[in-house]
Amino acid sequence: MRRTRTARMISRALALTVAFAVVLLGAVGTALPAHAEPPTDRGAPALPSRAAVKVDGVSAATADTAKRPAGPRSTMSNGDAPVMKLDAGSLGSAVRMVDAGHQPYAGCTPYISGFVSKSGLMVRIDYLAEIVCNFYLAGAGQAYVIERTSGSPYNGQVIAAATPFSFYNGYYGYSLGAVLIDGKVYDGGAVMEIGFDLGLQTLNGATWAGCFTLPPGHRYLTPCFGVGTTYVSVGVGTGGFGTGLAPGRLDLLASWTQTSESSSQAFHTARQNQAAYAVYEFDWSNDLCTWAPDNPLGFSFERSCIRHDFGYRNYKAAQRFPENKDRLDSAFYEDLKRVCAGYDAVLQPPCYALALLYYEATRIFGFQKVTPEQIAAVAETMPDAPAGKAPAA
Repeated sequence: MRRTRTARMISRALALTVAFAVVLLGAVGTALPAHAEPPTDRGAPALPSRAAVKVDGVSAATADTAKRPAGPRSTMSNGDAPVMKLDAGSLGSAVRMVDAGHQPYAGCTPYISGFVSKSGLMVRIDYLAEIVCNFYLAGAGQAYVIERTSGSPYNGQVIAAATPFSFYNGYYGYSLGAVLIDGKVYDGGAVMEIGFDLGLQTLNGATWAGCFTLPPGHRYLTPCFGVGTTYVSVGVGTGGFGTGLAPGRLDLLASWTQTSESSSQAFHTARQNQAAYAVYEFDWSNDLCTWAPDNPLGFSFERSCIRHDFGYRNYKAAQRFPENKDRLDSAFYEDLKRVCAGYDAVLQPPCYALALLYYEATRIFGFQKVTPEQIAAVAETMPDAPAGKAPAA
């Protein structure tokens, strides 16, 4: 009887299970694959260790021990006819079975399980990779998490890797890990995949016949290396799965904070329809022009200050403020100058003077620190005719 697992999502928890099998034949082995390191005479095989790329917003977490198996799976997980199979008659006594009873097939089945939980824009992925065989051999493996979000600069890279396992003269091993993803900071995380690197070595000269069809929804990440030899290695994955994070958050933030008029218009349109962007959890709060009048001498600076606040607050939350501050301040200045350009020519000089004061304050202090004396000085340049007055705020 073949054992499979079913992926399910309950309360934002995702369980992913994949099984594959490798068939073993009692034949004389040939050369070992160059990419893998074979075991010593009395040791487990060694895999190239996966190293996770270090990126902001991603951190390793303590694995949930409740998801760790209490002990080796029963070899009955393979059933009487595992997906990897071999006529026992071709093996003779070369392979020592775990179950002394008659089993017509010798083989191994890996399983990958993933559990996703999300709170706000914080995602946790617990992941587990296991190998269970019905005969004694040497093995090694490692579970890891791959970024699969389209448009992410880390797409295709390993962002988390669990501690590898190895065993000799055994039949079971597992690799367990957990990773935290801060969706405000990390550029990606919407679609992920759990991978499993695996190496298996027979102990009595029996050779491997191949890696066979996976269940629907699962896939191989590498070819099956070492077919026809005593050592086989392969990479298996779950395929991409959603975490609940929306893709492109940082791209959207950047698009609303450029210096162009179209960027400014796009921001204010979005601000009037915040519900449409709720999944991104942007900070829309503002304190207008902070320590300066919102509409000095009647000039309408309020909307410009609102967009400036949005850029500052959300880039600080994304831990990318220093490298974006100059652009945010420049966008603020361009917004102010566009406001001034909308007034009559006689009013534009004092308006531009105020715009420069506000920009320099933000550039130097990080907020609109403009004194009453500075505004009074600009007021002296305002035209006297009533027709030349700026409209009241």
